[in-house]
Amino acid sequence: MTVQQRHLISLLSVILVVLTLSSCAGVRLISDYDEATDKSLTAIQQKTDDFVAALIKKASTADAAFDKHKDFYDDIDQQLRRLEFRVNSIPKNDKTISLVKKIRLVILGDGKCSDEGNSLRDLHCMAASKEKGPSSVALEINRRNINQTISAALSLEVAKKQGLEQNK
Repeated sequence: MTVQQRHLISLLSVILVVLTLSSCAGVRLISDYDEATDKSLTAIQQKTDDFVAALIKKASTADAAFDKHKDFYDDIDQQLRRLEFRVNSIPKNDKTISLVKKIRLVILGDGKCSDEGNSLRDLHCMAASKEKGPSSVALEINRRNINQTISAALSLEVAKKQGLEQNK
């Protein structure tokens, strides 16, 4: 092998490494930050937290009966459906999609109003609490679960935003 051939092979190797590295720079494993998702998550958290706080004040009274609060569950279901539609339409958004599904589960459950369920709606409509609402202790525990789940989704969006800002 001549010196020129070795130089040519070395040059081609360097070009190949540079091309490989430059092609990797554009690979994205997760979607970009989405302001609408951030705002929707925040609105759902605030609405749910305000609802649970009001329910805690009325706990174990007829004012806390499930039938008197069906509108909240219908409204939050509608907000979640809109959010689900949005996050599902964003490419490479699997982690956010998964977290939004978990938010639905902790607030609304599977939609069957079951005594075995762990959602806020299940807690509220189960036979033992349907007429006077859940206990304040049960509501507070459920509130923490909801806030932790929504916080995880919000944290992901904030991290996306920070990553986007650092890449500028």
